[in-house]
Amino acid sequence: MLLPVSQVASLVNSLKLDWIDKVYLNEVPNEDVDNSDLTVMLLQETDSTPSDYANSTFKGVFLGVEIQVFYSLDMADNFNLLQAEIDLMKSFKNAGWSIVSSQHHTTDPDTNQITKTIYVTKDSLI
Repeated sequence: MLLPVSQVASLVNSLKLDWIDKVYLNEVPNEDVDNSDLTVMLLQETDSTPSDYANSTFKGVFLGVEIQVFYSLDMADNFNLLQAEIDLMKSFKNAGWSIVSSQHHTTDPDTNQITKTIYVTKDSLI
C-alpha cells in the first residue's frame, strides 16, 4: 500500500489541474519555499492508524492527509479559487476520501500568498 501522501499525490496528478504548478510530499524544497510565482500543494500525513478490527487483528488502515495550497501571487484575477477547491473536494469524495475539514483562507505572512488547508481521510482495507 502506498503512503497516504503518495495516494493523494497520485489522485491530484491524475486530475491534471492546470492551476496547480507543483505537488510536494512532506516538505517544500528550500529553493521553492519563498517562490510566490507558483501555486503549490503540500501534502503531509496526519494519520495511518490500524482500523477495522476483527478476530483479534486489524483489517484496515485509517489514512489521513493534510493538503495545503499556496496560491501564486500571479493568479489570474478571474480565477475562482472557491470553485476550484469545491471541484477538488468533490474529486476526493468520488475517489473514496472523506473531507474532514476545509479551513478558511489565510495569508502566508512570509510570502503574502493566499493559502488553503483541507484535511482528508480514508479507511482502507488491507
